[in-house]
Amino acid sequence: MRLLTEGWCERGPSISEAVAGLPVPESAWWESPEFQTAPSDDLRAAMNLWFLTGLVPQRRDVKGAGDGLVDLLLSPADAAPQPVEILSTLDWSYQAALPRAANLMAELNGDEPPSLSFPVHLERGWEPPLTKGRGARDVGERWRTAVERVRREATAGAISADATAAIQEVFPGIQFGAPVDDPSRAGFRLTSWNAAALDSGDVPYLERLSRYLATGERPVHHLAQLEREAQVLGSQRRHLYLLVATAGRWGNLLPTSPSWFTDGVFAPPGGLADLWMDGGTGFIMRWRRESGWTYHEQN
Repeated sequence: MRLLTEGWCERGPSISEAVAGLPVPESAWWESPEFQTAPSDDLRAAMNLWFLTGLVPQRRDVKGAGDGLVDLLLSPADAAPQPVEILSTLDWSYQAALPRAANLMAELNGDEPPSLSFPVHLERGWEPPLTKGRGARDVGERWRTAVERVRREATAGAISADATAAIQEVFPGIQFGAPVDDPSRAGFRLTSWNAAALDSGDVPYLERLSRYLATGERPVHHLAQLEREAQVLGSQRRHLYLLVATAGRWGNLLPTSPSWFTDGVFAPPGGLADLWMDGGTGFIMRWRRESGWTYHEQN
């Protein structure tokens, strides 16, 4: 097992150290209308980019400015603007699956939930079945049959391994905890879900990150947008700022330690000069084309 307290990449200035060296800006750019109406992710990224590069950010993708523009620009005094794209790793399929999973819990309870409280856990890689709509007839019938069996056994006080296996054939990842005699919380309750993140196995962290950037639909789209804007602007540097979510298929990319950034070999996307990773874990990770990975403490 990898020790996350050892083998760290290089340390860069902390946020407080970087702020101490910043010149006073000509104006409070973060109070401008374009940032007052910006998504919170954009403002968060803009502040950290300003702290760590010293370049004042400007919103580019604003209403009325045109379609397909990057999120931000960083503008050095003596060079072309540097485009920035901001991207969350939280995937849409995970977001869509959460309410579906909650609805399936409601079907388990039915009109008369069991008197005991049954915790329901969703293990890694869970994926709720599509039980309604075109092409879902067979799955829906198997789901209802499995639900009736689980509900019947829960009412009797315990869910058998066979009943659990039958429902898992339709709903991979669903698991039932031991029942609890708690009248205030009777029935099936969704108590934990393991982010739907895939098990990383033995694949080194930097190889997983490289795969995400090279094959994920959203990063590929954003990187292509960065390339187009860089050509229009004549930019020599382009930045991708990743807000790394704990949930969804790519939840295993959360940068919990600078040790991850010496685990494996990073294959950067072509043309990218700066990659930023922000998972709210106390570190901002930065890869630079010239010097590789550094970490910045958010103290």
